[in-house]
Amino acid sequence: MRGIARWFGCCAGGAGVGLAGLYLVFMPAFAQNSPGQGAKAPVTIAGGFDKVHALPPGGPTPHMADGHPDLTGRWYPNSAGKMLQGAYPVDPLAMRQFDPKETPEVAPSFRPGLANKYTKSVPYGNCDQAGTPSVTLEQIIQHDPMELVQTPWRLAILYEYPLDVRMIYTNGRVHPKDPDPTFNGDSAAHWEGDTLVVEVIAIDARLRNISGVGGGSGSGAGVQWFPSDKERVVESFSRPSKNYLIYQVTIEDPVVLAKPWTSAPRRWSLAASDDEWGEVFCTHNEEPDFWNKTDSQFKREYERQTSPVPVTSGGGRP
Repeated sequence: MRGIARWFGCCAGGAGVGLAGLYLVFMPAFAQNSPGQGAKAPVTIAGGFDKVHALPPGGPTPHMADGHPDLTGRWYPNSAGKMLQGAYPVDPLAMRQFDPKETPEVAPSFRPGLANKYTKSVPYGNCDQAGTPSVTLEQIIQHDPMELVQTPWRLAILYEYPLDVRMIYTNGRVHPKDPDPTFNGDSAAHWEGDTLVVEVIAIDARLRNISGVGGGSGSGAGVQWFPSDKERVVESFSRPSKNYLIYQVTIEDPVVLAKPWTSAPRRWSLAASDDEWGEVFCTHNEEPDFWNKTDSQFKREYERQTSPVPVTSGGGRP
């Protein structure tokens, strides 16, 4: 099962049909009533998905020797503390990262007359590019974990898919005067009470922003757009209890966005201590001339679904 989960982890974004097939494999199996019984026997679900529920708080927040919360842990983008997929018939409370009724996630608002270079369609077969903040936001549909390792002066973040590593320094480091653009940008962090706040600038404009909610049914990435070199990202990490981590981000870009966009506070859950790191790759394995021979109607539909579209709230699952 773990192998299946990892394989779908890299492909869930655009594999709606495949996930639907997986759902059929693990559809609930209902016990038949014996003759004369008036009530149905308890329902069980193949694969044990009926036993998957949201974790309890798990106890108080662990702290470092310096008094700050310890964010260290292997975290999944759900409330179950394990790998889940959109097709798994599990408790919805265990699956989602936030409740759209309690903490709605409003769609990004783009400036009128935005140039095409910021809203261009993503080429078919394009793998998700690792970078900030998309690699964290898109896990609402990719479902892969991140691992945090905290020391008194640094927070290391390891993403299983797309393979990525970030080093966030918490020792008072400030931005250089003229940082070189990178996909993860230049980070400067500080503590505000029990919340780690990270400001990121100098993010490479070739990195596509992926909100992870909304968008076309086949895009697998929700609302997405390309930033300008004026983009500024502010992330917050907090750990309200042993089993939960909260991540929230605000994206500012005066060239692309009509106003700053703030995500919902997204909940991540702590994995079991024996949960092992997996290696997940996305590869461009289509034939070189595949796209040239693809049906024109399919091309138009794909490009429509991979272009930014307005949504009013999020939190659903693919």
